[in-house]
Order: sequence, then structure tokens, then C-alpha cells
Amino acid sequence: MESALQMPGWVLYWFYSTAVICTWDASFIVFRPHSLPGGSLASIWYLYKHYVTVDQRYNDLKDDFVFAQSLLNYVEVILNIIAIFMHYRKSRHTLPLAFTVTVMTFWKTVLYFLMYVVSDTYRKNNTMTEHIFLFLIPNGVWVVLPFLVMVKLWGMLLPPSASDGSRVPNSRKRKTKAS
Repeated sequence: MESALQMPGWVLYWFYSTAVICTWDASFIVFRPHSLPGGSLASIWYLYKHYVTVDQRYNDLKDDFVFAQSLLNYVEVILNIIAIFMHYRKSRHTLPLAFTVTVMTFWKTVLYFLMYVVSDTYRKNNTMTEHIFLFLIPNGVWVVLPFLVMVKLWGMLLPPSASDGSRVPNSRKRKTKAS
């Protein structure tokens, strides 16, 4: 029964992947201007030379929102690593923590999307193709996959008898003719 309390393999893989990707992404912001194209560390973040032209927050050294979001990425990474360790230790707290950190990932990304959509300050002069292929699709993964993880983990948080409603305890027994 303990194995039923642990994360499925694809969810565990997601946690490993997000720990690496979020560390890489947050570090890009933290190490600016050295991580920006032309900076001494730019080769580590080579693909960002294209991304910073579309999501111009990443290129703005004075944007406090993207810096704060990156600090939250580090918190998310720490919680992902803790959830991974708890998974292997078969802790009963693995699923609640995994669900919580996934909700954090989901809503942090939704907020970032909204900030991008409501303000055109950081997306000026972008083509529709750039919006779709360099922003919406790559960032959409960070909405869709956490949502799928949340759905999967939500179904695992409650015992089957409690979630399907088939065995609801009755505190009072009714007398019948047979009793």
C-alpha cells in the first residue's frame, strides 16, 4: 500500500526536469548582465539570445517582477528536491508536498502569462510567429504539464473509498423490520 502513496514515474520525471530547468532559468536572471548575449556567461544560456528578444523582461535589468519570479523558481526547486527525497523515503507527506509545489508552479506561470498579455511593454515589435513559437508554446508547457500533474496527484490524495463516494460511513444504524 505504501507504493500507492508515491508519485507516478512520469510525475517524478517532471519533478527532476523542473528542478534542472527552473534552476537554469532563474540563474539566467540572477546572473544578468553576464548571462545576457555578449556577456561572459552567455554561452551557458545560448538559446536565451532568441528568447530575450521576445520576452523582453528577461533583457531588462531593472525589471523587479522577473527577478522576484526567479527567486520563486529557486523556492520551487528546493521544494521539488525535497519532494523527490520524500518520494524515495516513502514519506506519507510526499503527495501533499508534490501537489502544493505543482500548484505553485502552475499559478506562478499563469501570473507570468497574464503579466505578458496585459502589458505590451515587454513584447513590442514581436511578430505573431515569435509570440507563438518562442513564448506561448515553450511557456504553455509550464501551464499544461503542471495542470496534468495536479489532476493526477489530486486523485491520489484521497483514499479510493473516500473519493468515489461508494463507502460513506453512516454514524447511525437505522432499524429495519429484519432487525
